[in-house]
Amino acid sequence: MKKALALALLLMVSASCLARNEYPRAAVKVSYSYPHKSLKTDAKAYDSEYQLVLLASPSYSKFYSPRTEFNDSLDSTPAGRAQSRQIMSAAVSKYMETGDESVIPMNHGTLYVFKSAADSIVTVYDSAGMMNFGTYTEPLAEMNWEVCDSSKTVLGYDCIMACTDYHGRHWTAWFTPEVPLQDGPWKLCGLPGLILEAEESSGQHAFIATGIESSDMEIRPIYTKKKYDKMSRRDLLQAQRNYLVGGASEVMTFIRNAPDGSSIEVEGTKPADAPDLHVDFLETDYH
Repeated sequence: MKKALALALLLMVSASCLARNEYPRAAVKVSYSYPHKSLKTDAKAYDSEYQLVLLASPSYSKFYSPRTEFNDSLDSTPAGRAQSRQIMSAAVSKYMETGDESVIPMNHGTLYVFKSAADSIVTVYDSAGMMNFGTYTEPLAEMNWEVCDSSKTVLGYDCIMACTDYHGRHWTAWFTPEVPLQDGPWKLCGLPGLILEAEESSGQHAFIATGIESSDMEIRPIYTKKKYDKMSRRDLLQAQRNYLVGGASEVMTFIRNAPDGSSIEVEGTKPADAPDLHVDFLETDYH
């Protein structure tokens, strides 16, 4: 009870501070592990897992990759782009020495999700294929949850199970009323408590909270907003799919003809003998 009361008071303070700051401030910061299967441009699926973060207040939230945001922050200024080139050059040299791909500071996805309770709008920014990016908005409350008679403990919080069908997938989530935020990872929201775990029924995507703490961090907008074109949700997802299923030739063309004018000879990627086309995005209703 003490923990729940402290968080509730913190949320109230955060909400009262919104008018005094240029950007909204979070009340909580939640780290999630995102184990998932993803297609690559060889049309094969690979297991992947990385950390994503939810900064949330009662009025506003942001779900994103801190690594991707750092890279985007560098890409937003000439000085940052120069620093990024230096970092990448050093990382590639290290990779050539060690063979360890983890030293290369690649993005952890390209997804940003902003939820505005005041406007009842979700705003999404994501990749739309090679060197293309899209953004769209949609209504916030599209999920009809069924709360179930099942419970478990996550990170020391008592959680209740709930289920919903959303944009082509069936989700099972675990939320805690001890943290009175109707929010969660990705677009998941609308339950009377923060969602700490969620998994869709095919097992291809899951979000698992690995840490939660109070926070007054600014919920800043994305750094590279100008590079995003307005698109419909379905068009953006279809563009992503087209690139992953048939984009190997685009990648080879880009590598062979680098932006600096150099040409690199590499062996072309062979099409998959048995494409893993059953693997799909968080939403599948764009087909």
